[in-house]
Amino acid sequence: MKSALSMALALALVFVPMSAVSNETEKPETTQVQTAPVIVKSLTDYPGRAREVTETQKAEIRAVLERLDGNTKFICTGARVADNPYRMNLAVRMRAKLVCEYAKSLRPDLSYWYQTKVTKHQSFNGRVIVVSK
Repeated sequence: MKSALSMALALALVFVPMSAVSNETEKPETTQVQTAPVIVKSLTDYPGRAREVTETQKAEIRAVLERLDGNTKFICTGARVADNPYRMNLAVRMRAKLVCEYAKSLRPDLSYWYQTKVTKHQSFNGRVIVVSK
């Protein structure tokens, strides 16, 4: 008798209509969200101690801005080697700021951020890296 009752309860649970089951246990349909591609570009090196954005760098910035596909952020990072003096930090920060200002003059609809970072790679010392995402 107990086994027949247990069997009946088990069958009743199996055949319960889906509308009676809580939706909390169901997994929602997965939708593919299109994300904008992340674009990273190291701008050409600055000549000497220059801080102004060169024509070559302006062309590189325009090329990055043309590739944007739904991107909303534009980040300009001035890179420096750790053992450089503090004034180098100020110089690369100014370079990054000028790059972001130039990009903003072309595309004011984006969110802009500039910063400095320490690198171990001598080849990036004094350069500005732009990232758009």
